[in-house]
Amino acid sequence: MNLYLWLSRLEPRHFPLLSELRKAGFDGVEIPASDYSPAERRCIRKALDDAGLACTMATLLTREHNPIDASAGLRRAAREKLARDIEQAESLGAEALVGPMHSAHKHFTGRGPDRGEFLRCVDFLQWAGDLAEGAGLYLGVEPLNRFECYFLNTAEQAARLCASVDHPQVSVLYDTHHAHIEEANAFEAIVALGPRLRHFHVSESHRGTPGSGSVDWGSCFRALRMIDFSGWMVIEAFSTDVPGIPDAVNIWRNCFTDEREVYAKGLQLIRDGWASA
Repeated sequence: MNLYLWLSRLEPRHFPLLSELRKAGFDGVEIPASDYSPAERRCIRKALDDAGLACTMATLLTREHNPIDASAGLRRAAREKLARDIEQAESLGAEALVGPMHSAHKHFTGRGPDRGEFLRCVDFLQWAGDLAEGAGLYLGVEPLNRFECYFLNTAEQAARLCASVDHPQVSVLYDTHHAHIEEANAFEAIVALGPRLRHFHVSESHRGTPGSGSVDWGSCFRALRMIDFSGWMVIEAFSTDVPGIPDAVNIWRNCFTDEREVYAKGLQLIRDGWASA
């Protein structure tokens, strides 16, 4: 379960939620990247162990640290930011660091991506892959919809990027919310990714309770079965109650009754969809 539904920074006051999610049947949680101190990281890892949960970490880059910008200073800032995130993820025992780490979130140039940006991204992700390998985790690079990103929107683009990077620790995160906007055929998009797909976000068209929107879940699960997917399936939903989230992901209403509905029905959707695929 992605914790962004409740928070943008995991703190001790949230720890009872971890046991609640484990009791509900989850194997792990996805933690938002933040500036956790060494003491905070030890505290978080203990809380995860006490709850019996594994973890992954989610991050993003902004225009202040843009790995594809022509400015060497901004590219250097992107490396510094991602290096910190990888170090944080490693110290928390995370299996993966995932998100749109290819370019600056919600930063637009008024045109599509160019060859120079592509090559700079390849160089950045090759460097990041080496760092992730040393930390014992993999990277899940996430295409976003056209309203949040111009550089990487589709599974086909992500596959081409990962093929050029050609690093065993650099893979694709497929998010059903973004794909619902960008992909003409979810089944074909997932199958075409094949082994490059290592992380899967279960996120509804309206960012609320999975199964209550218009994502074609049957096609998604059949495709995952076909490629023998064995990575993390992570429910991702968002609430207007978390500071900073509405503007970051463009949500202006909650498409659920309460958070328990999101994770309980979402988990049942995964179990039923996987069993019937």
